[in-house]
Amino acid sequence: MIILKGGTVVTGDGKTVLGKGNVIVTEDVIADVTERYDESIEAYAEEVVDCDGKCVMPGMINHHQHGVTFGPMFASGAENYGCNFIMGHLDRSLLQGHTTVLNVDGFVTMDEVKETQAVHPIRIKTATTHAPVNYRAGEICDGKGFLPKHKEMVAERMIADGAVCIGEVGGGHTLGGGGQDYLYIPRAVKEMKGRDIDYLQARAMKLSVLGRYIEESFYNKDTVAQTLKDNNLDSFLTPEETKDIVYKTTLASVKVALDGYREAAAIASRLQVPLMMHNAPTSRDIVHEIVKMKIPNTIACHSNYLFTMEECVENGKFLKSLYPEIILDAAVHDPFGAKKLVATPDNLYAFYKNDLIDLISTDFAAGSSDSMLEAIQHAALEEKIVPFAKAIAQGTTNVTKALPLLAPNLGELKKGFYADIVVSDYPAIKNVNRVYIGGKLVAKGGRVIR
Repeated sequence: MIILKGGTVVTGDGKTVLGKGNVIVTEDVIADVTERYDESIEAYAEEVVDCDGKCVMPGMINHHQHGVTFGPMFASGAENYGCNFIMGHLDRSLLQGHTTVLNVDGFVTMDEVKETQAVHPIRIKTATTHAPVNYRAGEICDGKGFLPKHKEMVAERMIADGAVCIGEVGGGHTLGGGGQDYLYIPRAVKEMKGRDIDYLQARAMKLSVLGRYIEESFYNKDTVAQTLKDNNLDSFLTPEETKDIVYKTTLASVKVALDGYREAAAIASRLQVPLMMHNAPTSRDIVHEIVKMKIPNTIACHSNYLFTMEECVENGKFLKSLYPEIILDAAVHDPFGAKKLVATPDNLYAFYKNDLIDLISTDFAAGSSDSMLEAIQHAALEEKIVPFAKAIAQGTTNVTKALPLLAPNLGELKKGFYADIVVSDYPAIKNVNRVYIGGKLVAKGGRVIR
């Protein structure tokens, strides 16, 4: 028996916060959550943890993450970043208070999920996009991570073997998003010119050629020339070369990737499983089309991303008007730490203020995403733009409802539920002290315990 004693307990139900609460764990489940208990039972406990000045809450369920298995990455089917990166990325996620992650690199196979799960304590589940049109989009963009087993796999088999949803259909790599900025455009410039550019320069190239909505008709030679000059690229790139690079790395896969939404929606509808869609300016219209189909448990991913603040709020409200049951996910990305992919939390805060968040996740942010707890700390406990209990539920209980197969009997501190628990500082909840998965201590003091 483990007793987490005298902390601020947030149960995850969206409303309950106990100022001086206690969580009692027996084996792998929660035995009780209470404000009082008979202290004589402490004599029988293996561990009594004084949580005064701490917060005790369910482990965060991060339902949108890339690079967490030994399989191909992204909608582009890219090669993964290697074992050291994957293990470090999982460690980082666990130490951020995420006890369950959903891999949304949809071409991974179940053997790769199981292989990764065998060497790391975090709970790992997967989504699937194993279908012909989505394969084709990946191959056009990259596809270097595809092996015969990936191409032979089908979504129906993946669902039967334990995949929890269809997704992430579309993606920044096949639809002109962040993947082009930090990976494909810099790689192409290096190959053509032998020069290194950063993600901001790559993004400027992309936007000058195709605009934010990735439109072939957007190109204007003079605009591109000025952008090259403004970003110190004009000494080694011409507008025509820039156009060729951006068309090759970005535009080629977009049309096929958009067709992949219809393919994925048909599969999700037929199999009656949740559907996760990349939601950004490039995919806005196709997302609207799919939402009108009213497929249960459809999730519009990172709906606060790449749009302007006004656009993301307007689009979120419009999606709710099309289908009130649409599930809007808000991604944290990296506005508090690295600030490489997203410089400010303005869009995230706008989603909180307009009560548009159903779920919260981190997404990838080139491997530098901030934690869900850091976003909740800023929004709920510092800016006070969302109730604390509600914000925790958006990363726990709400996720279990949206994706029923992802984390059954998890997401809430409740008698009989599995004991996936995070103990953090309070109110600085981003500072995680302890993490338990199934009642087992798997992280303490910033170190993963294996």
